[in-house]
Amino acid sequence: MIASWKIIPPVALLALFFAPAASAADAGTVEIVAAEAFDDSVPEHGACEYFGADREKYLGAGLSLDLRRMKQRASLTENVMQAIALTGSSGSWARGGVSYIESPPPSTGPCVGIDACIQQKASAAGVPMAQLTTDAEFLRRVTLDLTGRIPTPEEVTAFLADTLQDKRTRAVERLLATPQWADRWALFFGDLFKNTRLTAQVNRYPNGRDSFHLFLLESLRQNKAYDRMAQEMIAASGFSDGRSYPTGIRNGSPYPTGYSNFQHFQRVYNDYVRNPVRPSPAGYIVGGRTTGGPIQDTYDTLAFFTARDFLGLGQMDCVLCHDGAGHLDELSVWGAAAKRLEGWQMAAFFSDIPRYQSWRVPGRLLPTNPANGRRVNANYYHVADLRPGTRQQARRNGQVVDLAGEYLAQTEGGNRPDRLYGSRFVVPEYPFASTAKGTVSPSLSLRAQLGLYLTADPQFARAIVNYIWKEFFSRGIVEPADQFDPARLDPAHPPGGSWGIQPSHPEMLEWLAAGFRQNGHDLKWLMRTIATSHTYQLSSRYDGAFNPIYERYFVRHNVKRLSAEQIHDAVVAGSGIPVTYRVSRGIPTVNFAMQLSDVDGVPLGGNAFQARTFLDAFLRGDRDGTPRSGVGSPLQALQLMNSQLVLRRVRSNAGALSALLEQSDDMLVRSLYLRVLGRMPSTEELSFGVRTLGNGSRAVQASNLMWAMFNKTDFYFNY
Repeated sequence: MIASWKIIPPVALLALFFAPAASAADAGTVEIVAAEAFDDSVPEHGACEYFGADREKYLGAGLSLDLRRMKQRASLTENVMQAIALTGSSGSWARGGVSYIESPPPSTGPCVGIDACIQQKASAAGVPMAQLTTDAEFLRRVTLDLTGRIPTPEEVTAFLADTLQDKRTRAVERLLATPQWADRWALFFGDLFKNTRLTAQVNRYPNGRDSFHLFLLESLRQNKAYDRMAQEMIAASGFSDGRSYPTGIRNGSPYPTGYSNFQHFQRVYNDYVRNPVRPSPAGYIVGGRTTGGPIQDTYDTLAFFTARDFLGLGQMDCVLCHDGAGHLDELSVWGAAAKRLEGWQMAAFFSDIPRYQSWRVPGRLLPTNPANGRRVNANYYHVADLRPGTRQQARRNGQVVDLAGEYLAQTEGGNRPDRLYGSRFVVPEYPFASTAKGTVSPSLSLRAQLGLYLTADPQFARAIVNYIWKEFFSRGIVEPADQFDPARLDPAHPPGGSWGIQPSHPEMLEWLAAGFRQNGHDLKWLMRTIATSHTYQLSSRYDGAFNPIYERYFVRHNVKRLSAEQIHDAVVAGSGIPVTYRVSRGIPTVNFAMQLSDVDGVPLGGNAFQARTFLDAFLRGDRDGTPRSGVGSPLQALQLMNSQLVLRRVRSNAGALSALLEQSDDMLVRSLYLRVLGRMPSTEELSFGVRTLGNGSRAVQASNLMWAMFNKTDFYFNY
């Protein structure tokens, strides 16, 4: 294969990327269940991520680590753009003399809107702004960001030929209306909510994972309001895979029951036609299961997940172990003042969830498979709150060691330090600001109440705005995105001392969050507002020296490597040779990696081994202990050069290349550039490509050209 262009292989990028109160009455039905054994040890603070080996990572997040990452991203952006510039002439990057979005003049008063706030802060700091990016670059960037795909040749040609000034806004609208938009953002939310089959704590099983994925996917397809999505997830009930199984009533609540015989089980469980996997948010609750301790550990985990995922308060995990004073002082003003009781009060909204054993069909009610003499496995859970007033307790040596139906504040052992509260129980109370306080009916279930408090909290909108902003810009307005400090958000009320205001652009964050709420928590409104802004459309090129500190001002766009799924799907789409992958019985097949319901172990089947190897090389993470990463590695370079996934898609007798061979040499080269790189070739590139086609077998050289384009810097980077 030929490689005559300036290319930065992923191996060379390794050095450029960043490393990555009163108690309730005791009345009510009491169910005695077997106690789940748990470790009686009390974790030392060294086991906490904020006080163990990773302490310096958190202490440095606001200063040294952030600066290091900014330097690495700045270096990466500069090197990638230099490499791309070397492959084209100046004419290749011309904007055609049309200014599509006017940059607002800097204002002196409080700023309103994205561009006004960005311009104001940059102007005050004396930091120049980059120019707008080219049409071809914009279309490729926004198509990847909104849909996870590269634009088709027809889309590129039509966009470049369009002379109307609203063409970029119309492109954004078109992309938001595509099915691919839902695919791409279902993957994002699957990462955010850590939807995977198997974690260190729980096995959701393939059907449960797929059901949660389908909930996210269908919610996005319907453009469901984000606050409603959150409320449904927090208050979720029913079978974790969305299917229908035998149920009964125990203590006035639905309960999974058994099967009359093995044939009954087969008819119900194995019939995926009449009993398919359906969308259900119950997988979010199932994912909070925490083993090795009392049920209060699960309640705490769910409170932590809720605070992290929906409020951007990852430090809640620490607060649920101890008061923040003396522990979080160097990390967060809010955290330093936070009390463990406040974390318990939030966790108490989950206290009607029964003990884990009640989530399953009792083994004695499952039939025996006559083929092997073993009881069948019911690989699903049933999430349902205990009937109001009901408690479910377990005893050991005559002592109550576990209790569901209340938040028991006197426990020993488990995953967190002993709970030694003066009162036996903790009453649910939302610990943050919420406009719903005083309006939520106590007749609602506790989890439904929490959903209303949470989504009426101004921090709810701030958090998702920041998560989405970071996905577009590689950096949050608050960074790290899950480490908000609620005491450092308001410039009118600074915390004092050495603490500064946390958001880089606090007025912009508040403007976006307020707009998101006022527009019905509409994710498309948020993405439309970002993608049509002047700021989003800035070039990654920068005139003059770029100080890495400038990244905080968002004065140019950051280069980022395509995600594993994006690179895979770009190869498939660019080649015109489709794939069909098997996922599970619940989601039989998909045609793009962006449609996969998980990042670990899928797609299935021996014929998908190369796809799994390819995707894993680009570090898609596992949605448990290993996050998704954009760092480079030698393995990535080898995959792009040698994987059969790529080599089978540059054959001259198949896919798009087979049809393109009928074109003239210059048209063939242009068509390859449009298909793979989303732009027209420069004069030099066109000349080089035509010469290459005439150097030996035309079909072989055309194959070589396509292979080289799949290995070019501007193929596997979003710039």
